[in-house]
Amino acid sequence: MIIALIRYGAVFLAVALGVALVVQYANSTWDSTLGSAAQIMVPAMIAAGVEGSQFAKAERRKPNSAEIWGLSWLAMFVATGLNIALAFLAGDLAPEFGKLAIAPFPSKQFLILIGLYAGGYLICNRMFLGIGAGNKLSLMRSKGLIE
Repeated sequence: MIIALIRYGAVFLAVALGVALVVQYANSTWDSTLGSAAQIMVPAMIAAGVEGSQFAKAERRKPNSAEIWGLSWLAMFVATGLNIALAFLAGDLAPEFGKLAIAPFPSKQFLILIGLYAGGYLICNRMFLGIGAGNKLSLMRSKGLIE
């Protein structure tokens, strides 16, 4: 489980910073205005999909509901912590995450925003863990690796 959370966090950070750099490059190169609040949820979607895939590969089955919810909750805390870290430590590099840092740290506005983000992460994790596992199992079946 620890390895899964570390991998989830690494994928989350890589996607969050990678997308931020691509958007920043596109905006400065082509005078565009890319970037939206969706940038905050996409890293969780991809990281959860990867974890679902890794689970299916290792266990050769889809995770049951308790397993999905358990990992979804833990991953939500990882994503929320990384969101806060990105907001305060890399807000210039990842401006969508930096918007959280506009609100003073323990203010009511900050807590409401982080609560909304955490809820979004929980929903994304729950959905994409199952999607990632299902996709990996379908791929394994098509290659004849499982029945």
